[in-house]
Amino acid sequence: MPDLSLTPALLAELATHAESVGLLRLGAVDLRHPGFALASAALDRFLDAGKAGEMDFLNRSRDARKDPASMLPGARTVLVAAVPYTGEPGPVARYARTRDYHTVVHQRLIAVERRLHALLPGVQTLICVDTKPVLERSAAALAGLGFIGKHGCLIVPGLGSYVLLGEILCTATYLGEPTPLPRAAPWDACGSCTRCLDACPTGAFDRPGELDPRRCISYLTIEHRGPIADALADRMGERVAGCDVCQEVCPYNASLARERRVPAIAWIEPAPRPLDDVEGLAAISPSQYRAQVRHLALRRIPRRHMRRNALLALGNRQGPPGPRELHAFALGLLDKEPQLVTASRRAALRRNALAEAEALAERLRTELLASSLADEDTSSATPCTGAEIADDEP
Repeated sequence: MPDLSLTPALLAELATHAESVGLLRLGAVDLRHPGFALASAALDRFLDAGKAGEMDFLNRSRDARKDPASMLPGARTVLVAAVPYTGEPGPVARYARTRDYHTVVHQRLIAVERRLHALLPGVQTLICVDTKPVLERSAAALAGLGFIGKHGCLIVPGLGSYVLLGEILCTATYLGEPTPLPRAAPWDACGSCTRCLDACPTGAFDRPGELDPRRCISYLTIEHRGPIADALADRMGERVAGCDVCQEVCPYNASLARERRVPAIAWIEPAPRPLDDVEGLAAISPSQYRAQVRHLALRRIPRRHMRRNALLALGNRQGPPGPRELHAFALGLLDKEPQLVTASRRAALRRNALAEAEALAERLRTELLASSLADEDTSSATPCTGAEIADDEP
């Protein structure tokens, strides 16, 4: 049998290689660490309380999250790496304004996986980046990368909480000294600070470290497929995809030197094209949507829900709407999707422009009807190639 022992020296060599490909703070933890039992119990409490909302995948993957060996038989250790991201406040969360981190982090982990195979021939591995069921924040904390803050995000010393995580499960046995369990709450390093809890626009935190996603703007804009209650929509501001508020107010993210500490290779490339503004997202067509979300994590949000979110955001603005806003309201009123009709009506009402939006919608309806009749007149002379058929949304 080959020796599949991951020693601290080997981990240090892997960490050096990881940093050279843009993965920072590589750590490892034995999957039998008692901290995982605590994390599993917390997961059970979360799911049993119904806090997963419409995220059914969390219930379906509950057992796998608590037993990674079900994904990789013989798994003994998980390697965890952090990738920093940056950006300015805006309607789209910072992490979603770069190339899709799933692909980027996965590719970087492949380079580390290859080095691990070279160091420990015969080791079995499985790369996990967000789409596989891993208790990744707990794993990162237990691997010594940082600690979990009161906002539930991992805080990495020197990098703050603007980090993405990636993991490699492996069958090697980690021989390093295990990270001790915290004597107090994981967020003890936050001290008496409650800025993240106090700043949440929708009051989504039940208590420190315990978020109810059903009131969280990130959940509502990305995962929630049903209508958004007015009481929550009114407090979402102009956020269309995700929310960074709890991280924006965190003192650990306030360091002006942070970006100077990060090597250039660690940053994820920006989006291949500029993101549309809120007005554009509210009226985005199927082809425009596909071009917009290509290679971005934003593709997690279906087009109709992106438009819903943008219409709600436009409704939260003040003053009379401009021409592009009014056009977006009118298109929403004409849509076959009830949520878009409701969001458009709400936005127009809040901006005191419902009559204008309805009048414009009627003009657009007439123009579309006239265009359709004209197309019918020429259809017998022009065979349909299929290119004229409107692309449906995902």
